Amino acid sequence: MTATSDGENVPASTRQAIRDGIDDAYAKANKAAHGAVERTKDGLDQARGKMSEAYETSREKASEAYAAAREKARSATEAAKKSAADGLDSNPISALLGGLAIGAVIGALLPRTEREAKVLGTVGEKVRGAAGEAIEAAKGAGRDKLDELGLNRDHAREAMKSLLDGAIAAVGSASTAAIDSAKKKTGA
Repeated sequence: MTATSDGENVPASTRQAIRDGIDDAYAKANKAAHGAVERTKDGLDQARGKMSEAYETSREKASEAYAAAREKARSATEAAKKSAADGLDSNPISALLGGLAIGAVIGALLPRTEREAKVLGTVGEKVRGAAGEAIEAAKGAGRDKLDELGLNRDHAREAMKSLLDGAIAAVGSASTAAIDSAKKKTGA
């Protein structure tokens, strides 16, 4: 049987069979598409769950590493404080001299203000000159007394150097320990 363009020669049963085949193919394609959508949703839900778990695990590890590093830094700070306190206890005069020297340097570095110049005027200059002379006299007397006691500049310098070296070593140890701890916690 040959088909015609108007489809009149095609028996009704064949036309119905073609329609049923198309409907069946449509239903199967629709079912397959819905199945693919559901599998995709399930896959996304699983991926989202795994990402959430990974995020939580990473967050916990980072928090633990931070806490360990913070504790090691605190311990190192305490050790540095103790070292500094021991240095001060063993040589309080050197610490006093160091403090006075730091205060004098800071005072010398601070500029004179305009208001100070206006208010004090020439009196300020006289006071400043007298204070300078008093400072020089006090320094001379202090040096003489310290030399009498066997506490000289070299001894004080060595004590301060030792104190600073101890503090620097403590800070270095603390930072190294904190970095090592963080590396261990993160698995790096």
